[in-house]
Amino acid sequence: MWEIVFTGILNYRDTVERTHGIRFEIRPKELGHNVEHCHACYGNENISISLRDFSVLAGNIPLQKQRFAINWVKVNIDVLMQHWDKYHTLEV
Repeated sequence: MWEIVFTGILNYRDTVERTHGIRFEIRPKELGHNVEHCHACYGNENISISLRDFSVLAGNIPLQKQRFAINWVKVNIDVLMQHWDKYHTLEV
């Protein structure tokens, strides 16, 4: 039973915004991705963008869309960090 619960949580994607054909997502903690980041999905491709320095951590989308996505993340960093904290802040 727990496998079903955790599978649903781990596959969950929080769509923050859809604009210019790009979907911006925050996902629950992924293996190997400990740096705060968001995903910018365009078609079947996506990139991970650091919420610290706005660098592309992984992936590939067309350069014009990549530039737009990075700029969008810079402008909307506060909203993205709120979504990140919702899934990645440990409450004690």
